[in-house]
Amino acid sequence: MAGNIPASSYPNSQVGRASTGALSQQSTLVGQQNNATGSDALDAAVRRFRARLTGTDLTAFRSTTYEEVCHEILRIQYAQEQTKSMVNLGRIQSFLEAMNQLSKTIEIFLNVSDMVAFVWGPIKFLLLTASTVIESFETLLEAYYEIGEQLPLLQEYEELFKENPHMTQALELMYIDILEFHQQAMRFFSGGRWRKFFRAMWKDFETKFGGIKKSLARHKDLVERRATVSQYRLYQLDVAEMKTKLDELVLEERNKKLAAVREWFAVGSVQDEDHANFNEIRATYKNTGKWIMKDEKIKDWVDADNPTTPIVWLTGMPGAGKTILASSLIAECQSKSSYITSYFYCHYEGQGCNTAVDVLKGLMHQLLDQYPDMLPPCYTKRTGSGEPVLRSIERAKKLFEDFCSIPEKMFIIIDGLDECEQLERKQLLDFLIGMVTQCDTSEPGKLRVMVVSQEYGDIKRALHNPSSSKIVPKIVSMSEADNRQDIHSYVRIWVDRIAVKHEPFNNEAKEYLRNLTVARAKGMFLYAKLVMDNLFQQPTRGDLLDAISENNFPDGLKEAYERILRRIKRTHAVEWPRVKKLLGWMVCAQRQLAWREIQVALSIDIDSRKIDYEDRRFREDIHDICGSLVTVSGNCVSLVHSTARYYLTKATGDIDQPSVECELATLCLQYLTFPCFQTKVPIEKPELRKMMLEGQFAFQDYAVAKWFQHVNAFVKFGKELLEDWTKAEELIREMSHAIDNFMDHYHEENFHEPENIVDECRETCKSFEEQDFYEDLVALTSHIYTFQKKGFEARHRVSIKALEEALNRNRKLVEDTASKLKGTELETFKQFYDNERPYKCTKITCMYFSEGFREGRAKKRHVNIHERPFQCEVPDCLGAEGFANSKDLEKHTRSFHPEISDLAVRFNSTHIKKTKATHTCPLCGKSFTRKLILEDHVRSHKGIRLNECEECGKAFTRKNDLRRHQKIHERGR
Repeated sequence: MAGNIPASSYPNSQVGRASTGALSQQSTLVGQQNNATGSDALDAAVRRFRARLTGTDLTAFRSTTYEEVCHEILRIQYAQEQTKSMVNLGRIQSFLEAMNQLSKTIEIFLNVSDMVAFVWGPIKFLLLTASTVIESFETLLEAYYEIGEQLPLLQEYEELFKENPHMTQALELMYIDILEFHQQAMRFFSGGRWRKFFRAMWKDFETKFGGIKKSLARHKDLVERRATVSQYRLYQLDVAEMKTKLDELVLEERNKKLAAVREWFAVGSVQDEDHANFNEIRATYKNTGKWIMKDEKIKDWVDADNPTTPIVWLTGMPGAGKTILASSLIAECQSKSSYITSYFYCHYEGQGCNTAVDVLKGLMHQLLDQYPDMLPPCYTKRTGSGEPVLRSIERAKKLFEDFCSIPEKMFIIIDGLDECEQLERKQLLDFLIGMVTQCDTSEPGKLRVMVVSQEYGDIKRALHNPSSSKIVPKIVSMSEADNRQDIHSYVRIWVDRIAVKHEPFNNEAKEYLRNLTVARAKGMFLYAKLVMDNLFQQPTRGDLLDAISENNFPDGLKEAYERILRRIKRTHAVEWPRVKKLLGWMVCAQRQLAWREIQVALSIDIDSRKIDYEDRRFREDIHDICGSLVTVSGNCVSLVHSTARYYLTKATGDIDQPSVECELATLCLQYLTFPCFQTKVPIEKPELRKMMLEGQFAFQDYAVAKWFQHVNAFVKFGKELLEDWTKAEELIREMSHAIDNFMDHYHEENFHEPENIVDECRETCKSFEEQDFYEDLVALTSHIYTFQKKGFEARHRVSIKALEEALNRNRKLVEDTASKLKGTELETFKQFYDNERPYKCTKITCMYFSEGFREGRAKKRHVNIHERPFQCEVPDCLGAEGFANSKDLEKHTRSFHPEISDLAVRFNSTHIKKTKATHTCPLCGKSFTRKLILEDHVRSHKGIRLNECEECGKAFTRKNDLRRHQKIHERGR
């Protein structure tokens, strides 16, 4: 039967004995002549290989021989024959003979311990392991066949190695390449998870494998040509250059894949920046948070090999400093070298995304950095997902489950879970508890999860649900006394700063202020922060003394916020209306606003329809104006804490949310009618460039993506807004003008056509039924409703064609200009735009609509995934622009890459009766069913490629390979 290995190929045959004997007769003599050990490169390669082996592996490898491998192959062949699952094992016959001669030759001409052990040991291990799965076995056999094609039969070149000692380096390099292949292959087949990730990991190895084959072919060519000294020197340079280029290519491909996966996760740098800020705070206030490690439950969770429970819930009141404690625990976990740690800080509503998918993506983003071997499966899932950004909760769960199968142990810490929506946090907890239970069954203590939040009933029920898990979490509840010392240390530093600023300030006064603050804080770190910052910001010593009197000293968070607002109103009386506007925007913004966006929004002059940046922007730093009410991360501004929103809108009443929503809706609608959004009459490029440098495009990302959300919010709060007509009259009038201008500017949308009016919107807008603009509002909300009802893909797009056209035109100018500006123009540009990431996604629901990319090609690739989400995973394929559906991708893969298609796998897995192979290769002994195939095969041995592509010049041994290659050109036309 074709595919069987004939008995003559084994070492007890005449040929086997002859070749082995001939080499053995030389061994004593040559061994005496060549006492030198291998080169440094060879020694280093052997050490690297040995270092990755266990003691058991090393012992087994040292005892493995060529004969044992051959007999093991016979055993595998017999077992497959019994199960009718035979594959063509005969294809590795030439590889085995070449390796046998190589092992004998290096044993004679090189003097390195364990040399032969590292030839046959890995081969036996890989064949045994891979043979349990047909797909992986076929892949390994094909790889060995391809390596065998690049190895010379060294028996006939013995005299060459004796006459030219420098040629032994070719032997060394052949052996190093084989070691490199086996070192990589053993990583794929080690552990219990290789079956799950084999295809993805082997695909990732293809470039490296191609380089190894090319390098082996170069060594073979040198030996077969019996190279001279001058040729050998050129060969040395050539091999070194090949290795350098291969390393660069592998690194480049890896970086591309890593960038693609990170773009798919779309996590950004917020988590890292937040953690760095929290670490800086703890470094400034030494010993802060260290008390938590003394808690017995925490110590057990962190340090025990098998903790009492792998789940801990850390709870505390709002503002108690739980996030700083979480950062301290994260740092402690990161110090454990035997674990990898990932974390996620949930931001309060309005600052970021807190869905279950977002949390899992954030965790995986960090896990990938720490365990890069997961890149191939992540890249494969990203390629096949059809999602430009990972949004599917089921896909995120499956991928996270893959991460949990890695051998390393993991700490997971999630801070601020109470900031997630209730359904989202239940979904997240149910999944994580399931994963912990699954891991704990097979390897107790492998996966440990800590949740940090307020003590909410739904979180408690999810964590203690006996139907989903028998694991009982430990609860660590922060008391007022727990962080009292931390608050005292923090207050001591700030009181000293206040004393320096407002001297003279005696020790008795400092002690009074410290004790009063700590006592009133009642375990709330946020209270101490707000009070200390407010006192430090007092303009005069008299104001300070008045503020610290016991009667005026704030009692609780509400009064702490009130004191800050009172100081701002007093010290910034003129600017208070704009400060109030700014705070209101941070309460109601649909996403976090960059400081430059806020500055431009404040500078919008609706009456003159321009950006009055120089006269209207804040000249002071945001912290000098708003003090501890705000925090800045990167270029983005947000409220200091989730409690700030409540106190500003509900407790103090300084921010009226219905009024702010009306203001923001008005602002967006009016801004989008500015001349820079005109498309009816073409704008000359110099004029458009002038608009850009005036900052007229700086607010467009937010306004284009969010205008309809603010209109909906305005409608939602309509009843509350109209309750106080005195306050609402001016706002309503301005909103009426804004709607009128907006609908007139974009009248091509035919807002008022009867077929475009939705009856449901009449009911939604009923609060404004008595207003003159009621019909316009119904028409506008009907447009929004109709577009949103078209589904998720429609919601990606700008709903108004003229607005989309203006946006694309404006963005193109920004992209084309960003890298060309210099001097004062560049500085002006940087005030309004991100010159490092000017290339932005066109889809308004995508994070990259506002975040942007550094390069135009990165943006193009990303947008292509939106448009054609199913990507070919083969690098540099002409199908890399993607396909609109999975069927088209499958058709492409079967046509152009049959070796990786599912069809190929099914064919490879099926036992087919083979025609008898009667045509045998005289060089390697491989048999073929047809003479023409044999002739092609012999030409491949000699490097003859007669079939050349007329279009690109690339040559092939077989006509079929040429025809397949030409199809790629046909598709590209």
